[in-house]
Amino acid sequence: MSCDNIVLYGGVEGGASNTKFVLVNSDGKILSSSYGSGTNQYLIGVEECLKRINALVQEALVKADLPTSVTLEALGMSLSGGDEKSVQSEIKEYLRTHYPNLARHYFVGSDTQSVLAAALPNGGVVLIAGTGSNCQLINPDGSLARCGGWGHLIGDEGSACWISLKAIKIFFDHEDGMFPCSYDVTAVKDAIYKYYDIRDRSGLLDHLYTNFNKAKFSGLCKELARVGLEKKDPLCCEIFEEAGKILARHLYGISNKIEKDLKEREGGLPIVCVGSVFKSWDLLKPGFLKEMKSVLAETNIHEVTLLRLNSEASIGAAALGAHASGKALPLDYANNATVFFHSVFTNP
Repeated sequence: MSCDNIVLYGGVEGGASNTKFVLVNSDGKILSSSYGSGTNQYLIGVEECLKRINALVQEALVKADLPTSVTLEALGMSLSGGDEKSVQSEIKEYLRTHYPNLARHYFVGSDTQSVLAAALPNGGVVLIAGTGSNCQLINPDGSLARCGGWGHLIGDEGSACWISLKAIKIFFDHEDGMFPCSYDVTAVKDAIYKYYDIRDRSGLLDHLYTNFNKAKFSGLCKELARVGLEKKDPLCCEIFEEAGKILARHLYGISNKIEKDLKEREGGLPIVCVGSVFKSWDLLKPGFLKEMKSVLAETNIHEVTLLRLNSEASIGAAALGAHASGKALPLDYANNATVFFHSVFTNP
């Protein structure tokens, strides 16, 4: 491909475990992509983080049949660990010093910002419920607010990790006689023992402590969802209903920061839902609706539209990079996200 007069933008979707880069032209067409390991600077340091990102850019240029000497017009980086302004400044400065020809303009932000940029053209909310949980607001004027995202020790409420731990805690407390459960715990017990391949409660201690792996531990949530959806187990349904309530509570947390125009947009407040827990929306929905109605007078959120992202979040990062250079990258928002739920809340 000839690089004469071509304007290129790059987008990085960087997680703690995996990273994706897309190379796009000024029409928003994806020319190539590349994949790599995690780029959370808190885990691997800024130097290694940007070394990996540079390598992904070079790989994508080669795949697009372009010379690696080409300078991108802008590079957008939506990174796990990229929330703080001091970190963003440090990353930009390091790139300008150590990779001066990588790009002319940079954007650095959190890993939620690219999701919203890919799905919606003018602000909204990202609600994450995967292994962990988080809620990020971006108003049309660019102002931000966040609720959650503090990790499994003090947060992650409503996430797969939280649901798994909640089920285990209820079961353990019931067996100990400390807090007898009003529901039959048999189905939850069987799900726990089956998933972790154990015969008694002590077998779980290795998974909880010695060899704790958050992703592996959180996988129990999928088994609990199956039991809830297929067997209609009351305890599983109750746990997911509680998760739905607490995910709605994340919206309560940011509600006083949401611009009035965003709440009153056609279809109400747009919320992009990300993460495997939302695959069990039928279990979450009763609690979500109940909580949204109960706090209506305080949040003034009378209508919501929930969407699922169809495209890669990295294209959103590229759009954020283009915006930092003063350009608007044309994206197909109608196909990038799909509405899966809409509700209007009225005062009782």
